[in-house]
Amino acid sequence: MLARSACAVVTASVLAACGSPSPDMRALMQQQYASAESQMQSMRALQDKQHLMQELMKNPDLPEWHEQRQKIVMAQGDRVFDKSFNRIFDSMTVALATLECQVQNMERASGYITATLPALPPQQRDQLRAESLRTYAEAKGYSPRLLDPPRRKVEVAGRQPMPAVDVDDLFDLEGTLGMMERNIGGVTLSLVRQGEKQTKVKLRFDKVYYPSQVQEFYRMVWAAVDKQIFLDQALD
Repeated sequence: MLARSACAVVTASVLAACGSPSPDMRALMQQQYASAESQMQSMRALQDKQHLMQELMKNPDLPEWHEQRQKIVMAQGDRVFDKSFNRIFDSMTVALATLECQVQNMERASGYITATLPALPPQQRDQLRAESLRTYAEAKGYSPRLLDPPRRKVEVAGRQPMPAVDVDDLFDLEGTLGMMERNIGGVTLSLVRQGEKQTKVKLRFDKVYYPSQVQEFYRMVWAAVDKQIFLDQALD
């Protein structure tokens, strides 16, 4: 409010000093005022995004997300296959490869596999990131408009639009979230022999917090596993 009042006072003072300004001068002053107002809004957005990024990096989880993930894991995290341990183990490793997961640790004796997260289609990946950031920001008390695409131009009647400096673009929250997923997120598979022809598989996703993303990862991995097991039937 103070910055807005100051801009208004400066504009009024200049107009008064000029007496009766020409239409071009008045339009120029309006354009400058609109530009200054846009700069102030961008600075406020910059500060809010900076604080939001700090909160996101310190604790990217929400209590309600944790509860939702627990329900998803209970419903979809464990499956039992009527196949031998070795057959399921081999099918799992091939299924992960088809999803572009990079296996980081694989121990057949213990039935333990860790890998990077599956590669989502770019449009779906970006949509889930945007949804999770908006939900997180609102839960932390920020304006829902904070993550709206920035306005690139200031429209002034009768004149060409002038570019607005988008200083809030300095903080790429979606890029930061993507970096965290790549660097610390992962898949963990634990296979347990339950008989000669029966194997239990526990599937977990580490450092993935948004429930909708967890659910999509479960759908992708189990679908790839089922497909690979079907293809491998000829080898039995």
